[in-house]
Amino acid sequence: MNLKCAAVLICLLIFATSACNDDDTAQPNTSTLQPVGASSHDFLSDENYESLNIEIQYMTGYEPSSAVLNSLESFLSTILNKPAGIVFIKNEIVAEGKTTYSAADIRALEQIKRTQYTSNKNIAAYFIFLDGGYSEDSSSSKVLGIAYQNSSMAIFQKTIESLSGGIGQPSTNLLSSTVTQHEFGHILGLVNNGTDMVAQHQDVPHGKHCDDADCLMYWTVENSNNLADLLGMSSPPSLDTNCLADLKANGGK
Repeated sequence: MNLKCAAVLICLLIFATSACNDDDTAQPNTSTLQPVGASSHDFLSDENYESLNIEIQYMTGYEPSSAVLNSLESFLSTILNKPAGIVFIKNEIVAEGKTTYSAADIRALEQIKRTQYTSNKNIAAYFIFLDGGYSEDSSSSKVLGIAYQNSSMAIFQKTIESLSGGIGQPSTNLLSSTVTQHEFGHILGLVNNGTDMVAQHQDVPHGKHCDDADCLMYWTVENSNNLADLLGMSSPPSLDTNCLADLKANGGK
């Protein structure tokens, strides 16, 4: 092979390598593209992961309060086996200014914005607090939060704030805390969605929810139908004994 041909071949190899690297970096982290509940055991137990990082991304003007995050940490600390602790990584992102977001919109935002992923002995979860409502809202019911992948949750904070904090309404901190913890319950596989039931308690007509109306995992908790039930409460509803038994059997405390 002469020098001219060798130089051309080297250039082609460099170009091909660069193109492959660019393609790789453009791909989403595949560990986050699994169904809700698929990583429940890893979140609950210390078998594979001893610590938890929770990335909190919020759109400008919709930052969750320290009270909401403290309540979430307290809730998780009582049920997760994470001896190395739970850490929050919080950062602001530019508001999109959209009236509503679909699940596809939210997934696309996460792929661009998310920075924390599971590695070594640390598992990562992701929240995005949005400046709009959900595309599947109706005139009679507003969705307050969704869990949409194995480690990913969205909170429709603008909707929450519009339905809380006023006369005859629950406090914004209480409603935000309740929805945030409910969605994490889905990430942990509740109900019958990655974490098996010890005893039957799934409210089948309402999907992956508990049949106990007083439980955190009751179906109305993640939508506007639950607001009256929170009046007079100072903290979010608790998980009932059936949900707690399920989590413990799947590696939780």
